[in-house]
Amino acid sequence: MTTTVMPSVKGQITLPPAIRKKYDVSKETPIVIEDKGNGVVTLKIMKIVEHDLIEEYENDKEFGLIFKKGISAKALMKAIKKIDG
Repeated sequence: MTTTVMPSVKGQITLPPAIRKKYDVSKETPIVIEDKGNGVVTLKIMKIVEHDLIEEYENDKEFGLIFKKGISAKALMKAIKKIDG
């Protein structure tokens, strides 16, 4: 799918509705923008797990994430590697 968009006066662009729907993009979805050079820019939608399924914790000794649905660290690393290519 190829779509042409025009930036706003602030340089903002809008993802087309078909892309937002396909990848379930919301205002909470991180998107990595990478400049490949020569006018090529890539967008990576970084949605692995729904945000409401992740609980953050921090205390004097440690910090981390708890996945409420029980996703394993191995599965998370596999998903990150798949996104990174």
